[in-house]
Amino acid sequence: MTEAITGGCLCGRIHYRIDKPPRLVCHCHCRLCQLAGGALFLTWATFDSSAFHLTAGAPAIHESSSLGRRHFCADCGTPLMMTMTDDDIRIDVTLASLDEPDRFPVQHNIWVGSRRSAAKGFDSALPSHFDEPEG
Repeated sequence: MTEAITGGCLCGRIHYRIDKPPRLVCHCHCRLCQLAGGALFLTWATFDSSAFHLTAGAPAIHESSSLGRRHFCADCGTPLMMTMTDDDIRIDVTLASLDEPDRFPVQHNIWVGSRRSAAKGFDSALPSHFDEPEG
């Protein structure tokens, strides 16, 4: 991949650049993602954290669990990233915050035990996992 991946928040205060393609792209149906995004699920692209660079602004951080930190714009509320306290190698970025989210197809549904009725059948052709996919 030669073209950098860019993205940011709704109000434009936070921008980022990513220098490598995602390792994985998933629809996450866990209850925490539903509440954090105000949606039936959030779609995440997992990148190597060493390839991720903030180019403008600084996100606010909410520790949504003992393991997870959600990064968002404090001005407009856009959910942007998620990091894990026990994993500094990867960063999950909301696919919708990318400037070109259609560049990366979704590969899996995860945490489907929490999937809401209105989302059942959505992307049913994708592999579905009760937690994280192996690999």
